[in-house]
Amino acid sequence: MASVETVPDKLYFRIGEASRIVGVKPYVLRYWEKEFAAIKPEKSSSKQRLYRRQDVLLFCQIRRLLHDERFTIEGCRKKIAEPVAIAKAEKTKTDCIVRLKSEIQAVRSMIQKNKN
Repeated sequence: MASVETVPDKLYFRIGEASRIVGVKPYVLRYWEKEFAAIKPEKSSSKQRLYRRQDVLLFCQIRRLLHDERFTIEGCRKKIAEPVAIAKAEKTKTDCIVRLKSEIQAVRSMIQKNKN
């Protein structure tokens, strides 16, 4: 199985190449496509699946979780969704902090005007 450093820096990978990198058969990748909404390969004019590098990296993560860490498909879905949920929460916190800072600044300005 490939690590982040060993996945070639290419724009697209065909299913055979992606399956060799990940270390599973092509039918497994097709099955995972159905099970994980985050994987949406493009199709070439000849209808071949074209995976992006991030798809191949996600396949590597899925393989590690399912085969090495013995997660179920459902558990794997939840584990993969965690970073997205954390990122959304962090963005919400950041937005809230920015908004609070601007409100505090507005209150300070009003206090300064009243002092003068």
